[in-house]
Amino acid sequence: MEPGEESRERQRLYIPARSVVPTRFKPARQDGVKEGPWMTDPWRAQGQEPDYTPEVRYYIPLRIGLLVGIAALNLLLRSVPPIVQILILLVDVAGVIVVFDSLNKLWYGYWTRKPRVRWTRIPAYTGDRLEGVLVARPSPEVIAPVLAVLRCVRDEPVRSESGETTYEPTALYRRIAEFPVPGDRLKEVAIAFDIPEDLPGTDLRRPDAVYWQLALRIPVVGPDEELVYLAPVYTRT
Repeated sequence: MEPGEESRERQRLYIPARSVVPTRFKPARQDGVKEGPWMTDPWRAQGQEPDYTPEVRYYIPLRIGLLVGIAALNLLLRSVPPIVQILILLVDVAGVIVVFDSLNKLWYGYWTRKPRVRWTRIPAYTGDRLEGVLVARPSPEVIAPVLAVLRCVRDEPVRSESGETTYEPTALYRRIAEFPVPGDRLKEVAIAFDIPEDLPGTDLRRPDAVYWQLALRIPVVGPDEELVYLAPVYTRT
């Protein structure tokens, strides 16, 4: 579906400035792409995770090491006094709890995974076209098309009365489109926007950073799921 409503009205966004958002992703190099600033920015060719989402750590290697240690203790059961055997059995109970908790976290983590956006090309240039695929695993049941908003954002400096400078994200441009979902469940949806040529490209290396975002609203039963992704839009050099 061709993107519809377009606006260049400046709009303050109530989101964190880039200077306070930690970079969690390693840069993704792609074959055939020339050197440029996108080579050190946080893009993942295999699938972009939502922005601002904290990374969940389950410390799986630590848990595995703990279980291996408990298993090693059980090898001593026949050669230690009864009191030590009781202590080892108590440790076994703790090991069972660790196994159950680990399986529960992995199961919960699978069913609460956020959809990712797989960008077709990195980078996309201003005056060109941004293309990607929204991939959801597991696949939620949807009740309407996915609403997508492409926006160009700049962190604009604001000086307080005390002389301190802070930055407020402001949308310089936004364009809205709806993308129908094939079937009843969201598995994959192709998303594409034409990018105006007269807008700045991404520059995350300065305090007043410029960046592009793809904001999505996925209509499901109950509260809609709202997600925001960084988009790899740059000025051609």
